[in-house]
Amino acid sequence: MDKLLDIFTTIKEDFCSLTTYKVRGESLEIITPFSTLNNKFVSVFIKEIKGKFVISDGGWTDLNYYDVNISEESEDIIQRIFTYYQQSFEISITSDQAGTLYYFKTCSNPRDIPTYVYDIANFIVGAVNSLGIKYKDDKEEKEKETFRKDANTFLKVHYDENVKLQKSLDDFKNIRFNALITKNSDIFLISYVTGSSSYYFTNDLRKTIVNFEISEKSKYRDFIREKVSIINDNADGYRPDKLGSMLELLNEKVTKEPIKWSEKEKILELI
Repeated sequence: MDKLLDIFTTIKEDFCSLTTYKVRGESLEIITPFSTLNNKFVSVFIKEIKGKFVISDGGWTDLNYYDVNISEESEDIIQRIFTYYQQSFEISITSDQAGTLYYFKTCSNPRDIPTYVYDIANFIVGAVNSLGIKYKDDKEEKEKETFRKDANTFLKVHYDENVKLQKSLDDFKNIRFNALITKNSDIFLISYVTGSSSYYFTNDLRKTIVNFEISEKSKYRDFIREKVSIINDNADGYRPDKLGSMLELLNEKVTKEPIKWSEKEKILELI
């Protein structure tokens, strides 16, 4: 640990105004003066592994430790922004067994660490701030957020620790489902469909259809017991007469008929 503390001193000299540090097991958390738009100071983590230094975000970006209100509808835009920052700062990515994403850089020379801390910190600031930008109209954002919270609460109440929210299958990191429920070795994929207008509702349907289709290529496909879509039939955008063809296509991709939110108790019969 003395070696890591010496590194902290070097980083502090280079940055001049680093706030402080915390020792976390075998890692060192550097609390930088970099701040997100919601006034959260950015932390960068350093750990020595097999003679190399790993400088990372500690998984905090993916776990949303910076407490950003993330817009699910803007996920495709956000992904492009993340990719841009990754390429700009030459950031690598990995995941742990729980599926948490880690953004990192490695080096062998301790003198390179201050530069890499700077790169990771800048990446986090840009990436986290992009998560908080509103790309959609307020009405649509309110519709999405309200339904997401209601559906999440319903699933958490009934499935507790068996449900993971906003999770991906670890072989398709860019595809997230609203919820994954696990029972023994069985996996239940859950996708919400809502929208403040027929346009947004159709977009949600398309996204759900594509995600379920991609899941068929996953290495976990033999463990996927059910693919379930929960349709918000209370939404302004729910107009079956205009959504007929898309709903039929969705029916082809799910294992059971989509469940209307007004009939949500059917979920408990299915899972």
